[in-house]
Amino acid sequence: MKASAVTQSFKALANKINNQAPLGPKESNRLLTALTSSFRKHLDEVHPSKPHDDGKRPTVGVASQNTDRHDMHSSAVLADKHMASLLANPLLVKNPKLKPIREVEPDVNAQEAVIELNNGANPFELLESYHAKGRATIEVAVCVMRHFRLSIKDLSYENQVQKVQAEHAGSRVLSWLWNSEVMHSQAYVDNNQMQDGLVWLLMFEGHEEVLWQWLDSDLELRPPTKLVARSSRAVPGGLMWKSRILYAMVMTKLGRPHREARSADAALDIYFRAIGNVHGKEAAVNHRLILAGRAKLALDNAFTHGYLHHYYNTSPTLYDRFSADFTDRTAQYNTIKAAHDAWHRAVLDLWHPTQSKANALYDILLQEPSNEDGLYAVHERVRTPSNERERTFYINTIARAVTLLKTSGQYD
Repeated sequence: MKASAVTQSFKALANKINNQAPLGPKESNRLLTALTSSFRKHLDEVHPSKPHDDGKRPTVGVASQNTDRHDMHSSAVLADKHMASLLANPLLVKNPKLKPIREVEPDVNAQEAVIELNNGANPFELLESYHAKGRATIEVAVCVMRHFRLSIKDLSYENQVQKVQAEHAGSRVLSWLWNSEVMHSQAYVDNNQMQDGLVWLLMFEGHEEVLWQWLDSDLELRPPTKLVARSSRAVPGGLMWKSRILYAMVMTKLGRPHREARSADAALDIYFRAIGNVHGKEAAVNHRLILAGRAKLALDNAFTHGYLHHYYNTSPTLYDRFSADFTDRTAQYNTIKAAHDAWHRAVLDLWHPTQSKANALYDILLQEPSNEDGLYAVHERVRTPSNERERTFYINTIARAVTLLKTSGQYD
């Protein structure tokens, strides 16, 4: 679709949505338009282990008795030292220096909107009023959505949905966006809060299909100031706005009520549909994968970074399908991407809903990489995390691996 055709189709769609309720004078103005097997076991199989000080290893079975007859192999020593360096290297170094925060000129319209909102103004009537006066900016819209969400944050999920639907919140913000010049501005594509908030409202209002129709169009907007992925040049920059919309859709499905149910099934459905359909089935698959990159990272983080909201009730079939999106762990680590994908898949193994295991992760950490292969970059990142959050993640990941190995009887 051409941009003008897209605009017309969404105006028609918005009118269809808005006609679900009687239109008053204000509504007619507001609704104009329309989303290691054990560590030691693997090591012993290739390089026999060193006996304990008393000349005997703990009795674990025939395999233990056989390994007692071997002398320590030099490669095993190197492997042990290398693993020790990974675990003891500066995971606990001083916090890196924080980057200075760039000062941004305050939006006077948004500041005045906050005052009116705090004085009891209806958020969406305020947005429409500012639009009529030519004062509605992205920041004003963000303030409106933030104020509304804060006003309903303590309600149950069902009551939140009712509030969103009663206000036609998503439809009204989308209608304003499509009927204003800011839709094609740099401010819109660069403001994550605007995109995230709009998606949340539309999905709670029950208009997910509006978002899919928007995503499936070929509408081009300005490229984000910071492109989503390093490989984003493979996709026209004017289509990169879709990446944030998909991310916001996945994040919404990772929230209530799915978070309480500990299931990411709905979020995974969004991700797989995006890979299959976004921008039409004729588009190159790698284009769709790039556009879904942020959504993929959000899912990966939800599965591997969360102790409070771990999604352990996720369908094992969907989980395996998602994990398979990463390079097979048997591939050579000859590129940084292959090594990073193998790492991600190994970490996903730690949190599998029904068959969690740590062998693949330890296999990766056990190997001594050369400066020429992709594994070196993975090991360096474990050694020198870039921030406190990343450092905590590596500590928790290793702790999880140790727990799983001990639970499975792989004490060595």
